[in-house]
Amino acid sequence: MKPLSKNLVFILSFVLCLFIFDDCFFGRLNFSLPNESPWNTNHFFNFLYEYKRIASEKKTKPRLILVGSSIAYYSFQAKDLEKELLQKWDLDVEVCFLAYAGNSPLYVYLLLEWLFPLQPDLVVYPINFIDYRLHRTYVLFPEGSNETVTETTMVRDALTFAEAPQSLWIFPWETLVEVGGLMDWKERSEYLMSALFRFVRYREFYLTNWQNIYNHRFGRNTSYHAYMGVDIPEGISSLGWTGKVFSFQPTDSMFVGGKGIWLEITPFLLREGPVNLEIKSKDGRNSQTETFHSPGWKQIFLQKKFQSTEGIIRAELSKIWYAHEAAGAYLDYHRDPMGVRLPQTFGLEEPLQGQQYIRPKRTEDFRFIGMPDKEYESYFAYRLLQGLEKRPGIGYLVALERAKKRIADESFRPYFHFRYLKKISETFEAKNIPLLIINNPENPISLSWYERSSWYRDHLAYLQTLQGKHVRFVDLKGALPMQAFSDFHHFTYPGMEQMNPIYAEQIGNLFSK
Repeated sequence: MKPLSKNLVFILSFVLCLFIFDDCFFGRLNFSLPNESPWNTNHFFNFLYEYKRIASEKKTKPRLILVGSSIAYYSFQAKDLEKELLQKWDLDVEVCFLAYAGNSPLYVYLLLEWLFPLQPDLVVYPINFIDYRLHRTYVLFPEGSNETVTETTMVRDALTFAEAPQSLWIFPWETLVEVGGLMDWKERSEYLMSALFRFVRYREFYLTNWQNIYNHRFGRNTSYHAYMGVDIPEGISSLGWTGKVFSFQPTDSMFVGGKGIWLEITPFLLREGPVNLEIKSKDGRNSQTETFHSPGWKQIFLQKKFQSTEGIIRAELSKIWYAHEAAGAYLDYHRDPMGVRLPQTFGLEEPLQGQQYIRPKRTEDFRFIGMPDKEYESYFAYRLLQGLEKRPGIGYLVALERAKKRIADESFRPYFHFRYLKKISETFEAKNIPLLIINNPENPISLSWYERSSWYRDHLAYLQTLQGKHVRFVDLKGALPMQAFSDFHHFTYPGMEQMNPIYAEQIGNLFSK
């Protein structure tokens, strides 16, 4: 065989092996493991994992699919909606999510090729101002407007990695086909490589679940982004912070001779000196006290005497601290009393799995219950819009505030994402599949910035025009009080519960037709 032929055979064999390895490891094995990523984290892996789960299961009942951005999974709890539809509307349906943070209409449109093979009987698309990404115009052009900015400019901005990593990580081929003409050769080649090889496409996030699985079994679980341990009766924050008191059911590993309990002690808890943690059994007969003198993660062990008692154990700190009085990574503009931080899988013998779209209750969800409007309004401004120089993470909220106030003085122009929303509607009409588009509830405070403008009125009128035989639009913008929102557009857990029967009514009416 000639050298050239040998080289060609070698190259072709290598490419074939690469495709086989890519498919077996990144396409199959990576998603055959249990998903131990918490809700509202590892967004793109969770989305892909859920899609593959739905696609692999036989459809046994009518299927309702929720699409969109974080608006969708902050607004719905699948099991609660299923229960409401069954009890109040006699509808036995399966509710599924195909949503991830930042999923704008362009990418919902690209998702449709994936969606229809799942045989949905109804698709529900809750949407809000944030999804149209109109604030990006003012970020890019502080003196510009959405009346005059070119659509090409905003499409190219939407393809930037910081704004839309999903275009490379989930929809590289679909994005290339749809808007590849606006890319340069370097961008097109990058999208092509991502479309061809999963190890390119998933390179930024495929290891996260592997790390979770390893840490949940062999690590301390003290470095994480979202708590997913046992429920704490007194409440626990998304980041795993307790209050002054926290109760739990002891496990064998917590006692002397086991792994014990890891607790994070902040310098701010120790500002006035050492802090004590008093641990008592439910009947009060057994107790132990731990004293902490320095910050960091500390390991303690329950004494053997607690093994003879039944029920939960109550732990109480001698002091608390407040995040708004802290500094560095501990600084946050809220006034919740803070205690210690628990490990991610605290209290579990086995880590939770399949939680990607199951929303847990957290203490921050309940801080506004019973709060008067005036107090909430003050807290809203303080918590979400002040201290940008110290909290760059709120930058997008500040940009949204400016955008809503700016756009109130502009005329409505249905470009870019509005155009894709129309294409979505037309596709559903052509497929004869029901679609419910919801102008989702918005915090009355941020809504007041532009609700009375001609822009808002005309944007609602445009959404109304999307209706047809199979597409319905409903405006629910004012359905909730301000206390039901954690920010401009995301519901608290009680807010989500309040909306459940309202959503069910809209869905039930569609199914009954």
